[in-house]
Amino acid sequence: MRGGWELGAAAGGPLLLCAALLAVGCALGLRLGRGLGAADRGALAWLCFDALVHFALEGPFVYLSLVGNITDSDALIASLWKEYGKADARWLYLDPTIVSLEILTVVLGGFLALVLIYAIVKEKHYRLSSPPAPRLKAPML
Repeated sequence: MRGGWELGAAAGGPLLLCAALLAVGCALGLRLGRGLGAADRGALAWLCFDALVHFALEGPFVYLSLVGNITDSDALIASLWKEYGKADARWLYLDPTIVSLEILTVVLGGFLALVLIYAIVKEKHYRLSSPPAPRLKAPML
């Protein structure tokens, strides 16, 4: 038995998918944030990546779990969850706790990310990062 950990060949696809989602999320966030400050552009990049993860990774997990189980699926996205299943078998079968928490993260987390993206792009008052406070002038003596 060797020390350390090994990256299996099946992990390559999910890693490339996650890297692609990161690149697309950052590119989309930076494009949406043109003309905004660095903090807003950074927040948009993170929120776009976050929304993509919720909808493109966790959403299919919920669907595959509700219509069957991950172990029987040949879908590309199922390979990601099979890797998770190597550490915790609850990810491979319909575990009510895992699936209910994933439903919450897809619905609440995904749509909250979209609301925050909209708020930052349209500069709404409820946006994630607030504009700088106005400077007060020093009283004249």
